[in-house]
Amino acid sequence: MSTLSTGPTRPAPQEKGLVPESLKLVLILILLLAVGYLFYDGSQSKKAAKAELAKISEQIQALESNNKLGEATLTSQITSLKGELAGTQEAVGTTKAEFKKTAAQIAAEGQRTKSELSQAISTKADTSQVEAQVAAAKTEAETKIGQVSTDVGGVKTQVAAVKTDLDATRRDLEGTQRQLVDVRDTLSAAVAKNATELAQLRLKGERDYIEFTIPKKGEMTKVEDIRLVLTKTDAKKGKFSLKVVVDDNQLEKKDRVINEPIQFLVGQHRVRYEVVINWVQKDKAGGYLSIPRDKALSSERVTK
Repeated sequence: MSTLSTGPTRPAPQEKGLVPESLKLVLILILLLAVGYLFYDGSQSKKAAKAELAKISEQIQALESNNKLGEATLTSQITSLKGELAGTQEAVGTTKAEFKKTAAQIAAEGQRTKSELSQAISTKADTSQVEAQVAAAKTEAETKIGQVSTDVGGVKTQVAAVKTDLDATRRDLEGTQRQLVDVRDTLSAAVAKNATELAQLRLKGERDYIEFTIPKKGEMTKVEDIRLVLTKTDAKKGKFSLKVVVDDNQLEKKDRVINEPIQFLVGQHRVRYEVVINWVQKDKAGGYLSIPRDKALSSERVTK
C-alpha cells in the first residue's frame, strides 16, 4: 500500500498564557517596589528605634546623675548637720563645765568669806589686847627714833669735823702744789741746754758741772762717783732710758726726754745730784752732771 506524501511538517502553534507579558512585567515591578519600600521602611523604623533608644538611654543616665548628685548633696548636708550637732554638743559641754567651775568658785568664795568673817569676829574679841600691843610697839618705836636722832646728831658732828680736816688738807695740798711749781720753774731755769747756758750756770759758782758722753748703749760709764748706763734711745723723739748706779743701788729712769733734769740723793748725807742729757743719737748720748760745791751745806739728811 502506498503512502501519501504530504508537505513539510509545521510546528504546532503554542498556546498563549492567560496573563499577558506586559501585565506580568508590571506586577513584577510593583512587587519589587513593594519589597524596596518594605526594606526602606524597615531601615527607617530601625533608625527611629535606635534614636529613641539613645534618647531613653540619655534620660536614664541623666536620672542616674541627678540621683548621684542628690545623694552627694544629701550626704554633704548630713555631714554638715553632724558637724553642727557636734559643735553644739561641745558648746553645751563647755558651758556645763564652766557652770560647774563657776559654781565651785562661788562655793570657795563663800567658804573664804565665811572664814574671814569668823576670823574678824575672833579678832574683834581680842581688840583690847591688840590695842595694848600696838601702844607698846609705838612706845618702843619712839624710843628707837629718839636714839637714832641722837646718833645722827653725833654723825653730823663727825662729818663736820672731817670736812674741816679735808679743807685744811686741801689748803696744804694747794700750798705744796705751788711749792712744786716754784721748784719746777727754778729747776727749769737752772737747766743748761747747750754749752753757752752751761757756762752761765758755772759763773754762778753754786754747783760744779761735769760734762760727759756715754759712747755706747748698754755699757757702764763712770762720771765722778756715779755710773750711768744708757739702755734705750729714740733720736727722732729725743727720748731715752737710763740706769743710774749710785751707792750700790740702780735707779731706773725710763722714757725721759732731753734737757729734763734727773735728780737723786747720794751718800749718807743725802746730797742732791742732777743729771741732764742734752742730746741723743742711735747708740750714744751726752750731757752733764751737776753737783753742789758745799756738800755739807746741801745735805738733806734729817737730823734727830
